[in-house]
Amino acid sequence: MDELLLALSNVSSQVVPIAGALALIFLCVVLNRLWKLLEAITATVKNLSPTLKLVDQSIEKVQAPLDTVVKLSHTVDDVRDKTAESIARIANNTAESTENLKSFVQEKLNRGETVEEEAVENE
Repeated sequence: MDELLLALSNVSSQVVPIAGALALIFLCVVLNRLWKLLEAITATVKNLSPTLKLVDQSIEKVQAPLDTVVKLSHTVDDVRDKTAESIARIANNTAESTENLKSFVQEKLNRGETVEEEAVENE
């Protein structure tokens, strides 16, 4: 058993530095590719800069009509609200007028019946 451990120790002392060197080489390759990727991204962003400026200018041009549409929308909402209020008032006034008319007619009918009853009693 001791011989096996000695043999494994000798092999490990030779393999570990080689594995470490391979890991460092792999790490260097990965870092190199990452560096190239970052350079490509930077170049892409620099190429997009004029496009972004054009988009910003287009958005500024579109902003004024959008503001007009928003104002128009608020105006339409205000008109709708006022119309709803007016219709509600008209409905309330109509109901109140109908109730007053009903009370008036009822009062006249009651007065007419009272006059007829007095006429019948006087006869």
